[in-house]
Amino acid sequence: MTRSTCFVLGLLILLAGSSETFAAPSANQAMGSPATAGQITTQPTRRAIALDGVTLSILEAGTGAPVIYVHGVVTTSNIFPKYLAAYSPDYRGIAVDLRGYGDSEKTPTGSNISQFVKDLIALADRLKIEKPIWVGVSMGGMILQQLALEHPDRVKALVLVSTTDGAMILDQDLPSIGNPRTNAEVSKKILLESFPAGTNPTLYQPLLDRIPTWNASVLREALTSMSAFKKHGQLSAITAPTLILVGAKDDVATPAIAAGIQAQITGSRLVKFETGHFMMAEDPEGFRKVRESF
Repeated sequence: MTRSTCFVLGLLILLAGSSETFAAPSANQAMGSPATAGQITTQPTRRAIALDGVTLSILEAGTGAPVIYVHGVVTTSNIFPKYLAAYSPDYRGIAVDLRGYGDSEKTPTGSNISQFVKDLIALADRLKIEKPIWVGVSMGGMILQQLALEHPDRVKALVLVSTTDGAMILDQDLPSIGNPRTNAEVSKKILLESFPAGTNPTLYQPLLDRIPTWNASVLREALTSMSAFKKHGQLSAITAPTLILVGAKDDVATPAIAAGIQAQITGSRLVKFETGHFMMAEDPEGFRKVRESF
């Protein structure tokens, strides 16, 4: 039996439609334990990938079957480095900066869910990856729901993190982003509201530091796209093994929404963390362990 066949059979055995809770570790553990660091076998490297109409930046590490990570509306690929080589030599991690974000090209338009899906398929084609495992956080999870519905033959497995199957409203006055409100002002507000009150600032400061890598038009278009997202009732068409992760303290992509997503995707597994929206920042070791078991 080949490694690929064993992998798929293992996923199907694990995905028994279960729901479970993963408790967050202590504050010191959440900031990164020696065990987490020990999982990294190679240092991530960054390179530019030219596609038709846009150049995207990717961060990659490890070897083995490909896992592509997709960030959210106020983050970049820089939330994923510690996971890229965490499962090597079995899995190779690739984190992409979506167009308009991070080190990727800033195009005049195209920072929306539909275009992001097209870019990701083009990226997989360019990298000669037929069926990766896809991991999407928040907006990234919305992008991957649409990708899985439009391109089911390009999905080996899905990990949907802190996401919704309907509109995600993170700002009430989208036209004013850029004038009079700045990208930095709006992005910072969204980020800070994503963490529970009293969170250690060291956990979210690296995310705040990345805000200058996108602009107001990118943020405005992406948030508008998220506010019009409607996939509830369609997800039963997804047949790929699926893991759904949610934070118990997330008041946007709530546990109830996550349970609704699980109910639609046959055999999917739901894990709840005792965190807010960004469990990979609040509980990185727990996030790694749950994904490893999947």
